Amino acid sequence: MAGIILESGVVLVPLACAALYIVISSNMLLFVFITVAASVGFVTYRLRYHYSSGARGDLIVRTKDTGADTSSTSKPRTKKKAKKSASLAATEPESDHSSGGEFDEIVQDAQRHCDVDDEVVERSGALLAAAVTAEKTKYDMELYGSALSYDHRCFYICGRPTWVLAADFDYWRIPIPPSSGMADQITDTWRRVLLQYKAAGFNAVRIRFHWGFHSPSKGKYDFTGNRDVNKLLLLCEELGVLVIACLGPFIGDDVQGGGYPFWLIQRDHIRLRHLRASGVKIWDDRFAAAEGEWYDQLISMLVGHEVMTKSVRGRGCIVMVQLENHLGARGALELPLALQDETRLLARMARERVIRAPLATNNLRWPENFTSLAARTWAAVEKKLRSYHVIKGAYHSDISGFTVRDIDGLPVDLDAVARVTKGDNAPMAALELYKPNAESAAGSFSRQVEAAISQGLSVLSLPAYFSVGNWGNLDSPLKCRQDDCGYSAVSADGALSADARSTRLVLHIARAFELQVASSDSVSSRPWITSASQPTVRGVSVSGLPADAVRVRRQWEMAATATTRVHEQQSESTLGEDQLQMTLAAYVDGQGATAADSELAFLFTLAGAPAITKGHSFALTGTLGPRQRGIFISNLVVGSKSGGLLSLVAASKEIYTRVALDLGVEVWICAEESIQNGQLFFDGECKVTGHAEVEVVDVDHAKDRKFSFVIPKPGPGVATVVGESGATVHVVLLAQTDLDTLVVDYGSFNSEKVQRSETTGAMPAAAWGADGILMADRGSVELAQTRTNAASRIVVVSRMQPQRCAGMRLLEDSTDSVYRGHQFIWHYIAEANEQSGDICTDVSVRGLEKRTTDWNSLPWKLLPTMADLETMDEINLLSWQRDLGTFAYHATDVGFNASHVLHRCQVRLKPQHLTASTIKLQLNVRHRCTVWVNGVNMSGHETFHELSAEPGSLAACIESMRNAGAARGPDRWGGTATYDVTKAINISAADDEDGALNEVVVVIESYGLGTQADGANDARAPRGLLAAYWHGFNLIGEDHDDSEIHDHSHDKRTEQLKIRWEICGVDVTQLQQPYASSGFPDETSQTGWQPTVEHPFAPQRWSTRLNVDVNAGVQWWRWQMEPANMYKDEPVYLAISGKVVAYVWVNGLLLAKHRASSKPSSVLLRGGLGSSRQKASAAPDEVVVMMYGWADDADTSATDGGSSTVAVELSLNDSRGLSALAP
Repeated sequence: MAGIILESGVVLVPLACAALYIVISSNMLLFVFITVAASVGFVTYRLRYHYSSGARGDLIVRTKDTGADTSSTSKPRTKKKAKKSASLAATEPESDHSSGGEFDEIVQDAQRHCDVDDEVVERSGALLAAAVTAEKTKYDMELYGSALSYDHRCFYICGRPTWVLAADFDYWRIPIPPSSGMADQITDTWRRVLLQYKAAGFNAVRIRFHWGFHSPSKGKYDFTGNRDVNKLLLLCEELGVLVIACLGPFIGDDVQGGGYPFWLIQRDHIRLRHLRASGVKIWDDRFAAAEGEWYDQLISMLVGHEVMTKSVRGRGCIVMVQLENHLGARGALELPLALQDETRLLARMARERVIRAPLATNNLRWPENFTSLAARTWAAVEKKLRSYHVIKGAYHSDISGFTVRDIDGLPVDLDAVARVTKGDNAPMAALELYKPNAESAAGSFSRQVEAAISQGLSVLSLPAYFSVGNWGNLDSPLKCRQDDCGYSAVSADGALSADARSTRLVLHIARAFELQVASSDSVSSRPWITSASQPTVRGVSVSGLPADAVRVRRQWEMAATATTRVHEQQSESTLGEDQLQMTLAAYVDGQGATAADSELAFLFTLAGAPAITKGHSFALTGTLGPRQRGIFISNLVVGSKSGGLLSLVAASKEIYTRVALDLGVEVWICAEESIQNGQLFFDGECKVTGHAEVEVVDVDHAKDRKFSFVIPKPGPGVATVVGESGATVHVVLLAQTDLDTLVVDYGSFNSEKVQRSETTGAMPAAAWGADGILMADRGSVELAQTRTNAASRIVVVSRMQPQRCAGMRLLEDSTDSVYRGHQFIWHYIAEANEQSGDICTDVSVRGLEKRTTDWNSLPWKLLPTMADLETMDEINLLSWQRDLGTFAYHATDVGFNASHVLHRCQVRLKPQHLTASTIKLQLNVRHRCTVWVNGVNMSGHETFHELSAEPGSLAACIESMRNAGAARGPDRWGGTATYDVTKAINISAADDEDGALNEVVVVIESYGLGTQADGANDARAPRGLLAAYWHGFNLIGEDHDDSEIHDHSHDKRTEQLKIRWEICGVDVTQLQQPYASSGFPDETSQTGWQPTVEHPFAPQRWSTRLNVDVNAGVQWWRWQMEPANMYKDEPVYLAISGKVVAYVWVNGLLLAKHRASSKPSSVLLRGGLGSSRQKASAAPDEVVVMMYGWADDADTSATDGGSSTVAVELSLNDSRGLSALAP
């Protein structure tokens, strides 16, 4: 076929060029007209197909029956390889190049995985575009609004304004050894990790449900053990964690295949995401039916866990359901890539399966793209085409979500965006809020979160905020070579970065004033009241900062009225409409305009002032602190039992959290003056005791009232402010070390404790003093048992003594504390262990053993080339060179989707076979190969390219086509390397009848499958050995009939057909966990282990230096590790230094990979604040490390005898510090 195309092109291309030249030269106007008409026709067709792809309404999947009538069904696409397989099966035994069943085993494997005719999809009913509209799938606010409602400001859960502040929780990324087999351990692991999320300030998680994780093989679904979705959602309900449920099936480009199961990817007659080619989609009923199968299995687990569902256990946790991911992607010139029917079908399937929660989409690009010239042009074109009924109306989900790369650098008017996206009465959601650059000053999560809530974004989720660890082969090629580059704010062992501590403070502030500020409007976007009987701040500015550096948002009138009614019910008093106070939040950004310790003047204007621009009513001074940003609250009311109020008119001091002690009594936690300087300004004459001073003053525009100017004293301490009505506020001033560990008990939305504090927004409890504090519901406090926490002082602020404090004991005498003398402050000390010291005193290693992979013991299968599937009569002169060395099946075709796939070639050579002085082997692989020839390591090469252009852009597509092994997008099949193997080849004597045996083994490491993301059709890009060519010898000899050779081309072809290649690997579709294999069939072998000698190099911890013999092949080491129980949460890291490929297993779970580079790696074996790898059993942990290297990286002088070895250093450590590990 390739020859026919090439031969036709040789003739047709010149003719087409000649015709084009004649048209242009004879009539330029005609040429311009044809070009414009063709462009308009293409755009019209593309948009028409985008909005109406011809998808049918009803999709039914049934097993094909031999007697069934399939005349009404669509004919499946038959892949080219299947045709060649069929031709091979029909080959007669007397064929020149085959012996009937020579390749039967591999052909049957490929046919089983392809399974072209295994199912038939019936199509019937009206067009889906006509059957499914936004109105028909709209969230039923009238029916479920009392439990869950929303507007453009925020969500309302049971009428309470709620920010949905989430981070991605990928439960399938948490490494849990398969041998654990204990449901309690899995639940405890999830519980501790979710408590970490709560301790970091989040009230929600976005859970991406991984189709491939739950479906290892076709027709098999597993929702047990660490896949038990129902148990996970029950735990979220218990802990009071809201859930954004991302159903998929595509969940992101950070996982192999985008989350699609391997068995679906292998069936290439099915168009994944309806992609026929990159950027070209054609509706595929089979893929739609497969999506329906996944939704059938998954949604049955989710129904009953939605917020609007109330049962004996309380309310559900799912607040929003996300359909797919990045379906709103646009390609070059902003042309839409997705089909409207994709979203329509998913929405319909969700509603038909009784999903009642609001439906959301994640549209990939932040709304500033809607203001670009291309976007506005296409919007106008679409509007015009719609008016002529050329295309139909666009489908919009209940909530429009976006992927945001830098909301801080690209602020937008959310109200204007809502009008563009037709989300006028729905909140905008940043379902993937990234930080722009981990190394820049602006590259922090805290800045992104603060900028998001200051713009009124009430729903957000932070991807990769928690590095919960990765294991196995989950990662996509995009992530394959990225070590922990500092992007995640929280490491796998639970250690918080400075960014995480700063983000936690921002989240604490947001949640402390969620009731007042979540349902807020921009002051500039709506009219403001001009007068009020109570002192009410109406405007804020900061002297010395530009106007756009201060964003002011005020509480919505209806929300303020609801809060006032709550106070009425509590105090049995009535507040008039003129007493209504709406809380104001001023977001101040001093980044680049002022230093962290520069004192600023905050200018406040009261409601009685003539106009904000005509002067201010009073001023406070303050600094912005280390963040160089600040969130400052005005018009905050604390009600007393007697019905009186204590009103905070304004503040230039940040209030990080509020703890409710009683009705009218709160604790406000702030930073001490040396960290963030500021004042509090109360209405009325207040009494102040403790760590602050007060000054009673008058202000402009409110001459008839007195105000208390509260000025904290330097240093940490507690100040008490008592209002005229008896309402009390205790202001706790913390040092920086205490602020860094501040944790708040946010309880559960199902608990009575939080329901009592819902009326004010204050929380039940807070604590500080050490990392690893986890506060659960019902007053329990847990502390991670680590060496650094030993003897730590923990301070808990709570109305009552906590019910349970694991790992701590109460201090009866706390006279040395600056917070002493208050009944609501409880002092604890961590229970110290008598033993201390370095990790080497706590961890013992025994039984170091070694073995080597035996190539001959592996289950090899013959692998045919494309030429093997053709007869001599079908030889085409222009195609032989490709077909004779190109393999008919790749690793993915036979289920070898693990990290490694092995190939072997055995050939016997005589002197008369040689045709050149050198023998060379040419290989084309994906992605990294290592070559051994007769036991001699020939090093290898890598075919992989990370894109530098923006994903999804035309430049990215061109770049991927120009570079072999592209991480995303189409991959041209280039990138070969040629090895000179002359010195390693064995040549027999001339009189040897059989010839000398030569064995070539090629171990290929795959970095993962493509992800099918953003219009890129790359999930089926080839992996493994694509082609192999020998040069320098000819096997045609006495056993060949020369009369059959017609020319030199046929002669060369016959030479290659006499060389047989074999393939070996692990069929992941036969595994319970398809992502937990290295690809070596002997990875679980218990034979061949021999004791080996340790070579310590670090006396203060367990360590050994290993010499990896590159010529010995793949080598394995294992040992037993017995961590002490005294510090069960203490992280234990394995540090690896050396230029080898290393894979690490712990208790049978493939945990991590070390890339062959000079950069050391650190693998968390167990422990950490999340304790995701902690075993409940007292049995020792078994650690297995597999390693191999290249001869180019070896040192021949390292050992006796001049053997080629690579020095590798292994050591156990209790931190990620690798400075001492450099070789």
